[in-house]
Amino acid sequence: MVRSQLPDWSGLRSQLLEAIGESEKKTHGAVMNSFSELEHEYVEHLRDKLGVKAWSLGPVSLWMNKDYSDKAERGQTIINTGTEHYSNDNLLNWLNSKDHNSVLYVSFGSLTRFRTTQLVEIAHGLEASGHPFIWVVRKKEKDDDDEEESKVFIQSFEERVKDNKRGLIIREWAPQVLILEHPAIGGVVTHCGWNSILEAVTAGLPMITWPLFAEQFYNEKFLTEVVRVGVSVGVKRWSFDWWHIEEDVVVKREEIEKAVRFLMGGEEEALEMRKRVKKLSEAAKMAVESGGSSQSNLTALINELKSLKIRY
Repeated sequence: MVRSQLPDWSGLRSQLLEAIGESEKKTHGAVMNSFSELEHEYVEHLRDKLGVKAWSLGPVSLWMNKDYSDKAERGQTIINTGTEHYSNDNLLNWLNSKDHNSVLYVSFGSLTRFRTTQLVEIAHGLEASGHPFIWVVRKKEKDDDDEEESKVFIQSFEERVKDNKRGLIIREWAPQVLILEHPAIGGVVTHCGWNSILEAVTAGLPMITWPLFAEQFYNEKFLTEVVRVGVSVGVKRWSFDWWHIEEDVVVKREEIEKAVRFLMGGEEEALEMRKRVKKLSEAAKMAVESGGSSQSNLTALINELKSLKIRY
């Protein structure tokens, strides 16, 4: 990793890390939102090299949704797409009109707010790629000149892609798991937040990685170089100020277009990536079933806690 992708842990953040380290020394063990087939070597390292008891009990989102019986009720949720409102049923109808694995889902999590200069590059990169997309755009916390400029640009772009049926823009909140489960979705642009990664892996979707802060650059390395189910868009700088990303453009439209064309295309390397993430998806689903790794780890954790109760 290059130095610019790492945070400056001086001052308060350094003190915070020290406090976390001291806390970890006093803990009985760690419970993780993951599954053994995805991070087996890392769990072994925790246990065998660092002496930390660890249980992988995920993916949590899969536990929560695997017995979901009221999908029809989920269809009544209203989604703000900017110029109009859709229900989930309308959204699914839009997706049903697309070919399998043809739509790119773009979301940067709940915290990131890009400035207009970067939004323009994302929009042009997506449009130039030639692939249909769903893009979740977040509103900034404070109104300013750039916020107004963003509104105007996004609205204009939204009307254009709506007319040619190329894309759909969702404001603020999107039913992400429901979208990712749809067969028309063929890939994800992600900020590399761990929950979003697990949801994409569970859905069997390869990723374009666009990390911004926290542990996201480490997660990107894991996706692109270890399990090899992601391709980097080329971000080189860590940015802690996620509420107000710098004025300059971080990623150019040409880089975005290139990454999208690769991920959604039919080149052998992209197809192999898709096969690998499908295998991980199958493993994730098996993990939460009876006899699966996460189910077994949950039983082991319960027994561990029972033994502590008896002991103390």
